[in-house]
Amino acid sequence: MSDSELEIDDLNKRAWEAMLADPEDAMLLAKEAQAKAESASYRLGAAEAMLSVGWCDEYLTRSGLAISSFQKSLDAFIELKNPIGIMKALNALGVAYHDIGRYDRAMDYYTRSLEEARRSENRWRESVTLSNIGEICLDLGELKEALDYFLHAYETVPDDRDAELVSNVLLNIGTTFQRMENWPLAREFTEKALVIADEAGERLITAQCWLALGRIVLSADILDAAETHFLTALGLAEALKNDKLRIEVLLELGSLAARAGKPPKALECYNEALVGAERLGAKSLIHQAYERLSQAHELIGDYATALDYYRRFSRYEREVLSEDTSRKIKNITVQYEVEKSRQEAEIYRLRNIELKDKTEELESANSQILSISELGRHITSSLDFDTIVSTLYESLERHMDVTAFGIAVHDEAEGILEWRAFIEYGKRIHRPVQRLDYRRSYAAWAIKNHKTIFIGDAEVESGKYLTGGRVSHGKPAEAVVVVPLSIEDRVIGVLTIQSYTKHAYTEKHRILLEALGPYIAIAIENSLIHDRVEELNRVILGEKAELEQAALRINHLANHDSLTGLPNRRLLFELLQKSFDIASRARSKVGVIYVDLDNFKPINDLFGHFAGDHALVTISERLRGILRASDTVARVGGDEFIAVLTNVHEREAIEQAARKILEECSKPLFLEGKKCQVGLSMGIAVYPDDGELIDDLVNRADAAMYRVKHELKNGYAFYSEIVLPSGEKQA
Repeated sequence: MSDSELEIDDLNKRAWEAMLADPEDAMLLAKEAQAKAESASYRLGAAEAMLSVGWCDEYLTRSGLAISSFQKSLDAFIELKNPIGIMKALNALGVAYHDIGRYDRAMDYYTRSLEEARRSENRWRESVTLSNIGEICLDLGELKEALDYFLHAYETVPDDRDAELVSNVLLNIGTTFQRMENWPLAREFTEKALVIADEAGERLITAQCWLALGRIVLSADILDAAETHFLTALGLAEALKNDKLRIEVLLELGSLAARAGKPPKALECYNEALVGAERLGAKSLIHQAYERLSQAHELIGDYATALDYYRRFSRYEREVLSEDTSRKIKNITVQYEVEKSRQEAEIYRLRNIELKDKTEELESANSQILSISELGRHITSSLDFDTIVSTLYESLERHMDVTAFGIAVHDEAEGILEWRAFIEYGKRIHRPVQRLDYRRSYAAWAIKNHKTIFIGDAEVESGKYLTGGRVSHGKPAEAVVVVPLSIEDRVIGVLTIQSYTKHAYTEKHRILLEALGPYIAIAIENSLIHDRVEELNRVILGEKAELEQAALRINHLANHDSLTGLPNRRLLFELLQKSFDIASRARSKVGVIYVDLDNFKPINDLFGHFAGDHALVTISERLRGILRASDTVARVGGDEFIAVLTNVHEREAIEQAARKILEECSKPLFLEGKKCQVGLSMGIAVYPDDGELIDDLVNRADAAMYRVKHELKNGYAFYSEIVLPSGEKQA
């Protein structure tokens, strides 16, 4: 090896080692190596440098440039017959297509890389590829399959000291358990990955581990720890100049701020994330940012902006669903293509056997058979019926008279023939669906006998096939070829070519059409299956949307009061338990205010129940308007409500809220044009001062309310005292 080649190898090695920490500096080293390798005609060094250039672009989230470089390096490694390089380039292309959401292309490259690794008995490359396939399953929500791939990848690792590979696989396992909501195992595997990555200086994986741990502790409402983990991940992402990871961390920091009751901070994080996601063109991240911005603006009461972001979120959601559906259909199409290729290969093999026994006269048709294969590939490459017809018609037009051309589909169960395409003098015309009449129809005869009809002079030869005279739709043809389109033993339709000139077709034309028959049959079968799959997908998507909407409605009805839309007693008790848990950790208090309307029965008696319902809705809206976004108000009886005040530290704050409720809700109501006065009797219990159990606190607030109702009315009392509307306390 020359000195220049050693220098190029050293540059490539330095670029590879530097790209995670500083991809821009690594890019300079890789391009220097590439220039020197091309100058020295060192092809292996140039291929390695091109691969490094691609990875630098990938880490800088420039997927388009990365794919171009990876493809060039793959071509170079294939030309050099270098198996290690081929596996590395295939895997790199899989990663790049995965990052832009092209799962079908990614899986194709991963599968090729995996086959190459197993053929070469390279366990390290096999483990890397298994882990990458697991990541695709994880993104598609196939959690069990993802876990199987990751565990298999971990078992395949040839050397436990390979920190980058081991920590990445462990992180993937932890992430899968997190998606399964198995938090203990998620934390265990993620922390193992963090220790290994941190000790080895693998900063990207370290940052991903901190992000994952932040999500895990946030699920347990440990806000301070979650914030620390996210900020650590953010610092590493910014140091690595990894915009995608930085956006993911900003979204989590925004969610953390929203949960902590800091909407402005949440908005700041979400807006910064949205700008970055739009700059990258990362639709899934834009989709998340719009959703969370909508929620944050709703939290602060800016409903117009919230609605605007929700509309954007909804549009992106439709695009994501559409792309997801397209990917599924693409996967189905890939399966059809594999099956078509198998059948084409079998057909071609049989044709070659037949050609060996042909006479010298038929050997001249060899070039025509080769063109048949090319035309067959064009036909079977499409799943659209009209494209198949136009491709076939235009190709045959160059070889023979196609004054009339038709393709019909045979429905064996119904005993009918449907002409899906019929062209006469270059124009599409309608042919009616026909019953199979074997005595009067060439097409019916060809289907019944599984044989080609080849007629040079219909006036003389039609009697060989038809005994009841010809069925004619217009001017009868003089020369006719009808080829049955078969798959195995099933005739799925017919192809016909007709001319109004006698003896328009030769034996070569018959050979050409019969050779094309299997290709046409496969193309039509796949087109029909594709149409059925698309229809099925449309039905499934419609049913899924209906089920989701129904589930949302049922869930809302189960947890909310049908009149006021407020949470009902069931949902209230769930929210109370969460509020008590948070208050216990934060060492704060929760105020439980039991509200009962005074003088409500006369409203129903005087004005009717409709007016009474209107009064209840008005009072519920007033209560909602008084309380903070983090507080809760629920309807628990006919004219009874419970308000829950969270994140308070002094009883005075609860008392101040009670005064505001009295002041606002005591304002007159106008029913049928008449002014009505409604008072409130309120009892207050405080967590944890008056108890730590939900039932105890609700019952004690209820007891305090009854004291006010029976002794004072239009006032409030804590569990041990009563307060008059004037503010004066009465023991």
